[in-house]
Amino acid sequence: MKGSSHAAIGAAAGAIAGYQVQPDLYTVIVSSLVGGASALVPDLDTNGLASNRITISKKFTQWLMQFVGIGILVAIAYQFFTTGFTPSIILYAGIGLLFFIVSRFITQRRMLTLTGIMVMWLGIVMHQSTGILLAGSYIVIASFLPHRSYTHSLLGLAFYAFILSHLQQEWAFEGLFVAGIAGYASHLIADMKLLPMNRRGVKWFAPLWNKEL
Repeated sequence: MKGSSHAAIGAAAGAIAGYQVQPDLYTVIVSSLVGGASALVPDLDTNGLASNRITISKKFTQWLMQFVGIGILVAIAYQFFTTGFTPSIILYAGIGLLFFIVSRFITQRRMLTLTGIMVMWLGIVMHQSTGILLAGSYIVIASFLPHRSYTHSLLGLAFYAFILSHLQQEWAFEGLFVAGIAGYASHLIADMKLLPMNRRGVKWFAPLWNKEL
């Protein structure tokens, strides 16, 4: 199922869940947004809509690293021809080459890892926000997982619920928890094998039981 379809189903599920908590327009709208966003979270384990939207641009990062690397090498060459050889030239030349070489091996998945680390850092900076810190750790973990593994299981849902519980306390929005759970769960249900459009199912009980349902 496409990310846009998951988002639409999650938004509807989030709106319904939010309405059960507080039947007013503001709660329903915010809960719908939370549900739609949460429905995309399980697919952070692949290069889908969610991961591509939040990930730092791979091309920009490659360009920046190559620009810095070449800049260092040019500066070293200028220093060599103006002041002669010094031992530090070897060190800085190595750093410049490292920037250039590493930029050639950057993948979209590792950019997602970097994005997660930055979110974790943001959680530390923002008055020690445990919720944001946990959200960043989820992104980092998901960036190393194969598609439809732990993020598509009750274990992933439980971890996300733990994140939501902290965010709800920190942001004081009562419907956030139930809307997020509804959105995330809607993704897992929509990916189940019992639906005719899905060739693969969901490993609800991974890692204890890896049968796709």
